[in-house]
Amino acid sequence: MKKFQYILSALFVLALMVACNQDADVEKGQGYLTLQINSLTSTLTPDATRAAAPEDYEAKKLHVEIRDAAGVVVKSTDDFAADEAFQSNILLRAGSYTIVAHSAHWDGNGSGFDTPYYYGSTTVDIASGTLVKASVTCTQANVKLTVNYEPSFVRLFKSAITTITSSVADIAPLQFVMNETTASGYIPVGDFDMLLEVENKKGDSYSLERRFTEVEARDHYIVNVKIAEEGYLGDPVHGGIKVEVDETTSTYTYTLLLPEKSSISLATANANAWSTFAWLSGSITSKSADFDRERLTFQWKELKASDWNAMPSSELTIDEADNVTATLRGLATNTAYEYRLCYIEDENVIAGNTISFTTEGMTPLYNGGFEHWWMDGSVAYANEQGKSYWDTSNQGAASFGGSNTTETTNPVHGGSKAAKLESKYIVIKFAAASLYTGTFGQLVGTSGAKLNWGVPFTDRPTALKGWMQYAPVNIASSGNRGFSSSAPSEAPGRNEPDVCGMYCALLSEALKVDNTDMSTFPDWENDPRVIAYGSLADDQNVNTNGQWKEVNIPLVYHDLNRKPTHLLVVFSASKYGDYFHGGEGSTLYLDDFSFEYGDSPAVQ
Repeated sequence: MKKFQYILSALFVLALMVACNQDADVEKGQGYLTLQINSLTSTLTPDATRAAAPEDYEAKKLHVEIRDAAGVVVKSTDDFAADEAFQSNILLRAGSYTIVAHSAHWDGNGSGFDTPYYYGSTTVDIASGTLVKASVTCTQANVKLTVNYEPSFVRLFKSAITTITSSVADIAPLQFVMNETTASGYIPVGDFDMLLEVENKKGDSYSLERRFTEVEARDHYIVNVKIAEEGYLGDPVHGGIKVEVDETTSTYTYTLLLPEKSSISLATANANAWSTFAWLSGSITSKSADFDRERLTFQWKELKASDWNAMPSSELTIDEADNVTATLRGLATNTAYEYRLCYIEDENVIAGNTISFTTEGMTPLYNGGFEHWWMDGSVAYANEQGKSYWDTSNQGAASFGGSNTTETTNPVHGGSKAAKLESKYIVIKFAAASLYTGTFGQLVGTSGAKLNWGVPFTDRPTALKGWMQYAPVNIASSGNRGFSSSAPSEAPGRNEPDVCGMYCALLSEALKVDNTDMSTFPDWENDPRVIAYGSLADDQNVNTNGQWKEVNIPLVYHDLNRKPTHLLVVFSASKYGDYFHGGEGSTLYLDDFSFEYGDSPAVQ
């Protein structure tokens, strides 16, 4: 390695008579210091790109400080060669001094290209009436890095990037890009990691990682990237790396041997990312006879992170067509990640293409504790005033009487309020109390109403949970107090207890329904607009005898890949109220409802 040195030369001489002849005015207790500098050729490139060095940094321009025994700077200059005061004898009080010289305008604590940093120091004693010459040797105090992509490699490979990451905190990584970066890089002294990522013209990707330790100032690390023999996967002992060391110049040459093409080829597919987990997938597009599935893994990391994590091979599933899948759990919400399918052989990594994804959020159910209410005349709304989220059957009921869905302070499960839904007869029709996400449309005479179902929602919960009390009343009549019910056959009949209804759906669009026309209601199991659906089980919609009962409604997904645009939640004190069928006075209390975001969604 070429050594760069600046020499501040001097000799320590007692020359009292000479000093007196030079300056007859020297006060008692003072002496002179003489400094000289030999200029050497710099390797700086005028248009160098720097990652951390400031704009006015210059390696061959020296900043010099003279510090007294207490460490106080008594004299300094930012340009030793151009400072006339430092080119002549320097008058100092008698005492001990430390002389420090380094590259100007920078402390060397950073990374960059063409940014060597030089440093040196010495101590000197100034006696009264003496002339002293001091010598300081400045040497390169950081680490030099050179990456060479050999011509044969450049011709055969599509892309290559070598990333150097220092272990020193807050140091920007250096990237040596094939066909772009020609300058040498410099980093502070400390261990560092090298990551080589390449892609050949066939589309096969490879990566190789290595850590360098016991790094010292003035070390020069040279990395040569070249072609190995066809089909080469790396030496089992050295990992495809040949090392040459020149101790006399502190030069370390690493030759990385990479295959032009491999018998193993991998492809990474798009991830299906949820809130805290993601389904990963890829495929083995070609493999050798000695392919070992235990060496297969998905590597993953946060998008801004430098280090890859690896899934255990036991968590990967490979089907007969060599498709590879796995579930990556424990992720953070609303976070960008990237991953790749990899085959690891010793220190060599054969990697498929890198795919990025972002996890979803965990949007809560608004006002699921039903603490917020406001009145518009006689109509009660389970929202903060001015917000549209929950609506009820109250607009229809209030046209002929009063609200049948209201707030209550007794009973409550948590907080200070809950929702109370009480089915009633209004004029001549049975009106089931209901609460749903969406908005009331309009009345259809006295026969029913048109409703807008759904509010904007784009996350994917796995269950709806909460607490209920239910006090059903036996069904004594139907419709307009007669009993010519059109309710489905599974509905309870005359003198049987009423049942409540709860269901939740994730939709690809908002729904418009008319409860006088059952054809406007979706087929929850088969409608393509329904992405997921769940309802209260029949054995749970019974009398709770004045006790709070926990509710858990799993959402069953019809499609695990589609994301919703709208959310529908419906509560009803009388499940078959759309058919004007139920028990007058059946009352349902609701409180503390929320979404659960698990990592194992149910599927249809």
